[in-house]
Amino acid sequence: MTGWAHKHRPWRKALRSLRHAVEGLAQFLLLGIFWLLPVDWASNLGGWLTRQIGSRLAVSRRAMEHLAIAFPEMPEAERRRIVAGMWENLGRMIAEYPHLGAIADPASGRIEVAGAERLAAVRNRGKAFIVISAHMANFELMPIAAYKHGHNMTVVSRPVNNPIIQRILLFFRQRPTGDWGKIPKGVSGARQAVKLLQQGQNLGVLVDQRVSQGVPLPLFGRPARTNLGIARLALDHDVEVFPAHLERLGGARFRLTVEEPLARPALEDRQEAAKAMMTEVNRILERWIRRRPEDWLWLHRRWDRP
Repeated sequence: MTGWAHKHRPWRKALRSLRHAVEGLAQFLLLGIFWLLPVDWASNLGGWLTRQIGSRLAVSRRAMEHLAIAFPEMPEAERRRIVAGMWENLGRMIAEYPHLGAIADPASGRIEVAGAERLAAVRNRGKAFIVISAHMANFELMPIAAYKHGHNMTVVSRPVNNPIIQRILLFFRQRPTGDWGKIPKGVSGARQAVKLLQQGQNLGVLVDQRVSQGVPLPLFGRPARTNLGIARLALDHDVEVFPAHLERLGGARFRLTVEEPLARPALEDRQEAAKAMMTEVNRILERWIRRRPEDWLWLHRRWDRP
């Protein structure tokens, strides 16, 4: 480290801490306002605000580029409509954060659940399972909904960069369930995942993000770096993997569909079997996205730059 960098390091840390505090205060105030509002009012307000603002942000160009990759024949006007819908969904999700427990409560009638018996059958056999999903609709509801239906669910996730915001988000995530299970992404998280599966604990993973060390597998006809870790876990530990699709039906109402478990490829080579399984996962993701493109977070850089 140079003398200049060493001398100014405390200032950089202080500025970063100040930025985190300001961002955390803004997040606290915003979610506090939504917390005071009824669920539908909060969801509608959040969706309206981000629909007005989001489409005007420069980052929306990335969403338009990704839509062009997935749907090259789609008219630009339709892509813009989808991007606006994506921003509305994202705003609704933020505004629904303080109400996650109320929305996921089966008594509320806000989440239709189909295929829940598939998970119950595995639980009744005393086996663990893995649920895979995507950044669609309000994906934060899924582990809470699982808890409300009697399933333990440890989520693989990466904490946000701002530790104050992370604590705020965890407060609202954990209020309905207590201190729910969560493990980090990466090597350490993979070791913890193996241990949890061996203990009969279930895992929930969002599998639609680009992984720099992933294997290129097709998604919308173009290679997308895909993590094989979930497939390897399932194959090595004889665990069933259930795709679960969450759809926004309108406002703060949803449908959660637990689909049939992934088939196990009849391949002896472990690497090829994992690639075949995750290729099928990408096909499932593509089907979900085609059905509800506004529900997906198109801002993620899923494909490598050309």
